[in-house]
Amino acid sequence: MRRFGTQGPVRPERNYVVNRAAELADFVMRVKEGRYIVIFAPRQTGKTTFFQRALDVFADEEPAYFPIPLNFEEYEGCTLSVFYNDLYENIREEIENIFLLHSARV
Repeated sequence: MRRFGTQGPVRPERNYVVNRAAELADFVMRVKEGRYIVIFAPRQTGKTTFFQRALDVFADEEPAYFPIPLNFEEYEGCTLSVFYNDLYENIREEIENIFLLHSARV
């Protein structure tokens, strides 16, 4: 039984989700064109869910890309040395995860 989700992450198999296929295709096209993208909307309107779906499209359908999601809120208040060290580690871990995922599929 599906429910309306009021907290993330939203899962289409468990929650009602507005299909934003056209917006998602536009987002993917803009990334491929090298354009900057801003997702701006009020709270609880599906920004994170939309972005996660876009990352899934790139991971599943666009092998030339490997998305690395980063949340800069977790760096708030860090010194520069901690910020750069943690950023480096997060990017390195995400790259390793992506390569592990791709090697498991092959």
